[in-house]
Amino acid sequence: MEEKENVALFDDPDKVTGLMIGLILIIIILSQSFAINNNLGAIEIFRNILNHNSIYLFMLLYFVALKTYLGKKYFNYINAVVIFIYFINMITSLLTIFHSFSLSSLLGFALNFVLFLYLFHVFFRGTRIWKDFKLKKSPFNELSNDWYFSVIVIIAVMSLAVNLIFTTTFDGTVLALLDCLYVILFTRYIFLYRNYLDSKRIDAKNEGNLDEVKTKISDVADGIGEAICDIAEDVSESVNKFIDDNNLDEKINNLGDKMKEVGDNAASKLDEVTDKFSEKVEEIVSTNETKEADKSKKKNSKKKTGPKPKDKKEEK
Repeated sequence: MEEKENVALFDDPDKVTGLMIGLILIIIILSQSFAINNNLGAIEIFRNILNHNSIYLFMLLYFVALKTYLGKKYFNYINAVVIFIYFINMITSLLTIFHSFSLSSLLGFALNFVLFLYLFHVFFRGTRIWKDFKLKKSPFNELSNDWYFSVIVIIAVMSLAVNLIFTTTFDGTVLALLDCLYVILFTRYIFLYRNYLDSKRIDAKNEGNLDEVKTKISDVADGIGEAICDIAEDVSESVNKFIDDNNLDEKINNLGDKMKEVGDNAASKLDEVTDKFSEKVEEIVSTNETKEADKSKKKNSKKKTGPKPKDKKEEK
């Protein structure tokens, strides 16, 4: 028996597995207690179990099974189920981006995508699937164990920070912290399993090369760029030919001259109308002034003559 007294907590697979079992139980219990405290009905609590806790329930069974003889015997089979579940989770997070685009959904998809790649390239090692599908040629095998672990932890912490910003309840804050801790511990478990595979040299000789993929992507991008430039040149030549064949330059120039002529005519007409309008206004104003002057003369003449004498009959 190997001595494990000096093995650090996060370097011991058995201890990490025990921590995962305890953490998943805490997450499930707390989430259901929060649902009960929020006065959710039985149907809503059941939906909550299926939605939020479905992966946790299966992963609880997975880690408990690893402690049994059957779990160790059919280890590769249950690993295949784990990969399938996280593949579904990745697709769901991708659809979430289209349904509600946000920074949180983008980080969630990035996290699930890298985690799925990590699971796929670790759990299938040492199985027939690895050999039958020639997964040793996958370029993602070139990414180191430390690279996968560091990237997943960084994305998980960033996602936690975003969720804490938008979380307004104590329940959501606690669950966000526990979810982040679960991802980090689960990633550590995968990290330790890959260390074990590397130490045993199980499917360790891989032929994948990311540089070749980068070169191919660069070539494809260059080809797309050249194709776009060629299409743009063809379109430009076709447009120029169409303009020359139909004498569009002359027609456009003639149209511009006609529009200028129409504009000048409209301006002159507007000036004529404005002048006539001004003359009419002046004429009306002068007429009114003449009438007012006549009225004032009549009033002044009445004041000078005085009132008419009363008739003698009226005096009597």
